[in-house]
Amino acid sequence: MSPDIRKHRGAHPEDRKLFAEEQVPVLGSAVGELSWLLTRDYSLKGALKLVGDRYTLTDRQRLAVARAACSDQSKERRAAALVNAAAVADEGLIVDGFNLIITVEAALSGGLLMLCRDGCIRDLSSVHGSYRWRF
Repeated sequence: MSPDIRKHRGAHPEDRKLFAEEQVPVLGSAVGELSWLLTRDYSLKGALKLVGDRYTLTDRQRLAVARAACSDQSKERRAAALVNAAAVADEGLIVDGFNLIITVEAALSGGLLMLCRDGCIRDLSSVHGSYRWRF
C-alpha cells in the first residue's frame, strides 16, 4: 500500500481567517438561526442557504455552521441517548473508530475542532468512506 498523498487533510489554509475570533459571534448567530429554522422543520439545504446568504458566509463557514447546528428535537434526542461513563464501567463498549481517528488526526494536525450545539466535538475534515494512514 502506498502512503496517502492527498493534500486536504489537516488544517485548511483559510481556517485562521474564516474562524478568527472576530468571526465567532457571527458564526454563533448563524448556528442559532439555522437551529431555529431546523426546529421548525425547514430543510437543511434551504435554511443553510438563507442563513449563509444573510451572513455572507463562505462555503467552508457554511459547512461549519451546518455541522454545529441541530434542531431542538435532535438535541433532546441525542441528550436522551447519552450514557454516563459510570453506567458502562464494567461493560463492553464499541467505539466508531473511523470517526474517532479522523477527529484525533484533525486535532493533532492543527485542524479546526468545534464544540457543537449538541455538545459533540466535530471537525471539518473531508475524509469519507475509507481511511489510509499518512506516513
